[in-house]
Amino acid sequence: MIVDFHVHFFPDSIAVKTTKLLSEQANIKCYGDGTIHSLLRYMKEDNIDLAINLPIATKEEQVISINRKMIEYNKKNNKVISFGAMHPNFSKVGNIKEELEFISKNGIKGIKLHPEYQEFYPDDPKILPIYEACRDFNLIISFHCGKDIAFTTVHGTPKRFAEVAKIKSLKLVFGHMGGYQMWDEVEHYIMGLHDIYIDTSFTLEMDDWQLKEIILGHGAYKVLFASDFPWQRQIDIVNKIKNLNIGKMQEDMIFYKNALNLLNINH
Repeated sequence: MIVDFHVHFFPDSIAVKTTKLLSEQANIKCYGDGTIHSLLRYMKEDNIDLAINLPIATKEEQVISINRKMIEYNKKNNKVISFGAMHPNFSKVGNIKEELEFISKNGIKGIKLHPEYQEFYPDDPKILPIYEACRDFNLIISFHCGKDIAFTTVHGTPKRFAEVAKIKSLKLVFGHMGGYQMWDEVEHYIMGLHDIYIDTSFTLEMDDWQLKEIILGHGAYKVLFASDFPWQRQIDIVNKIKNLNIGKMQEDMIFYKNALNLLNINH
């Protein structure tokens, strides 16, 4: 079994336009057309059993509509579980605690936050109400960590995320092995932190030795398989991990056991 903890799809009406724009901004290839139908097709080809969709609200006004759509998506799809959205400025248009309580009660298991698209520092005290509400309502927080090839800024450094990790009882997933293109800093600030999950999304460019070093140094029981589809293909990340020769027990943790435990799904 394989669970991909980090994928993206977009509404059919805007998927092609959105993925084309994002591909041009970042100068990267897109697999498929950005729709859930395309995601499911590639999942079948690459033998992926379950995927977690991570929507990003680039404006606070988008949060409520995204969350309502994700709740409806989850009622219709059992191969893809969609997280909800939140924005650091949501308090300008709504109540953070009420919105996160609502999505939790409607089956949403977590939210996605992206320091670059949403222009915030993860250790900024103004984000605390979101963290506290996620803790209160048992929601996972998946972060984009490190650089983003579409931006020149870096708000989410491993050092700043290490401060977030000090907040007790949060369910945290640090994307891109803890910090895209900042993996030396990940080894210094993130690797080995207690109860912090890191995911393998968009890591094809990582040297195998460093990927293996961080997996073993952090603990395979706290690493989640992830691709960042449609920006990297799932089977390519699967093969990269298998080529590390870390053993079946550790591979099984990464490929599905850790994800199912974090999502509280029986297996």
